[in-house]
Amino acid sequence: MFKKETHMWAKRFKSRDKHALEEAIDAFGPSIQALVTRVLSGAGREEDVEECVSDVFLAAWHNIESYDEDRASFRTWLLVLAKYKALDLRRKLLRPGSERMMLRDVEAIQSQLSTEQHALSRESTQEVIDFVRRMSEPDRSLFWRRYFYYESLDELAAMFGLTKKAIESRLYRCRTALKKQLGLTDAEKGDNHEG
Repeated sequence: MFKKETHMWAKRFKSRDKHALEEAIDAFGPSIQALVTRVLSGAGREEDVEECVSDVFLAAWHNIESYDEDRASFRTWLLVLAKYKALDLRRKLLRPGSERMMLRDVEAIQSQLSTEQHALSRESTQEVIDFVRRMSEPDRSLFWRRYFYYESLDELAAMFGLTKKAIESRLYRCRTALKKQLGLTDAEKGDNHEG
């Protein structure tokens, strides 16, 4: 029965039965979505999951000739495709310097920019990235390394040949300028001098 069902899916895909694709999405979609969601956890958004699931079924449709029913069930084959598609997407989303990585990191540090946990909108998140990119050195590198890569003040002091106090002062000025750029009032800032 199990082997017969596997053969039926493969045969229908190979014959380009469009209904088979729709039915496969209904039958296997929830399992594929659950796997992709787990792999992309902490990296992707809901739309990334949906796009990846669609890519899995399209890949299966276009690469059905590579499927070997003697090696795996159709469902297992789809899950393996899903795993690799999701891992590739995760690597792409989390690649250092990628726009998505920067957006995620900016959102992660928003609480450090304000004790009121000012909710940054998508526009102000992009504004943060643009602002940091315009900073002069070494402030730009200090800011990225401290708030995006979570390097300690001691590490930064050794790396840049500055005292911890000098780094704290630079970071404080950067945060103050950033808050001004974002239009945060003094009451919203809630900032102290600690880097």
